[in-house]
Amino acid sequence: MQLHAHRAEIEAAGASLHIIGNGNPSFIEGFREKTGYTGTIYTDPSLATYAALGLVRSVGATVHPRAILKGMQRVASGMMQGRTQGDAWQQGGALVIQPDGKVLFNYQAREASDNVEPAQLLAALGH
Repeated sequence: MQLHAHRAEIEAAGASLHIIGNGNPSFIEGFREKTGYTGTIYTDPSLATYAALGLVRSVGATVHPRAILKGMQRVASGMMQGRTQGDAWQQGGALVIQPDGKVLFNYQAREASDNVEPAQLLAALGH
């Protein structure tokens, strides 16, 4: 399940969800249409934010065997990935950062199919 499906729980914990993509700003509206996400979205095509957070950027992480297997499983279940928008080699992550800048949780994707479990993030928020 996508993390933004847990937005109400995140907000109930006193936090807010912000998405940072790496594609062109013109891709934001299409992302909203596809996912239904209405919250805050930023984009950083320069990848400076990703680099500052130490997030992985590599071909090997994108074409990792686990990512390929998971992709094949999703296709078999009827889920199709759309056109890649942004840097295909850049992996993501999820952070919980207090207003004072203290990082409470830092999840860094190891490969393309590696996503934070919402329960992990909610636990970091004390839920």
